[in-house]
Amino acid sequence: MIRSLWISLSLLFISSPVLAQTPLCDGLSGEAQKTAKSVMDTSFPYDCCDKSISECLKSAPTCKLPVRLANEVCRLAGNGKSVQDIKHSLDQRAMAMSTMKPPVKIDMKPEHVWGNPEAKVVLSVYLCARCPYCSRHVPKLIKMLENSPIKDKVAVNLRLFPIKSHENSTPAALGVEAAAKLGKAWPYLLKSYENFDTYTKNKMTEWAVELGMDEQQYAALLQDAAVRQGVVESKKEGLVNSVESTPTFFINGRKIQGLFDAESIMSMLEEALGM
Repeated sequence: MIRSLWISLSLLFISSPVLAQTPLCDGLSGEAQKTAKSVMDTSFPYDCCDKSISECLKSAPTCKLPVRLANEVCRLAGNGKSVQDIKHSLDQRAMAMSTMKPPVKIDMKPEHVWGNPEAKVVLSVYLCARCPYCSRHVPKLIKMLENSPIKDKVAVNLRLFPIKSHENSTPAALGVEAAAKLGKAWPYLLKSYENFDTYTKNKMTEWAVELGMDEQQYAALLQDAAVRQGVVESKKEGLVNSVESTPTFFINGRKIQGLFDAESIMSMLEEALGM
């Protein structure tokens, strides 16, 4: 009886390989588990351990980065990403988090900042107020930050980058910049994203009033040359910094590329904070 039970258990572990590395990874099965294992067996952290991610996780004590990367790999694998896509994402992450590449210059005005203006970690985001992808992912990221322990340790720097192919991108950008002059850039932007599908130029002033801005003052700012110049300068800066699409993120002046969503950005912010 005992021998039969031991054989059954042995066969179970042989036929069903377990990653046994992080709770997120252990929750995978089937193709997602195979994908994650393939990536972690052949990919290496860019800091703190010279072995594969899988081998680093077995080391004692385990440093933070392999665990963080393993969770990222397993999350992407669970979302159906391929081995090639995940490896490319890891490579791009390594480039973004490396201190070897000099950071680019990004203007940071107090009225454009969400979070702690004095924070050592600055997440700059070039966005278009009429970008459908931005409308889904930027509010999600802000909501995650609001409910995170790192809320007061990060500054999110809003940079306007209207895209011509997005209808009404310029007037929408002017609307955000006008709100910024009244100290309401982020509340206004998030409200415009919340009502993304019902946008009209007339709605802009309505949203401003709902957020406590003076209607006449806001309307005047929409026509202000300084407001337009602010948008123009932000767009020019983005072009200099090789921004091609929105949203484009920079952590402390270093561009983030790859399969990055709100969860990935949060992971990298925590890494930058040494958490």
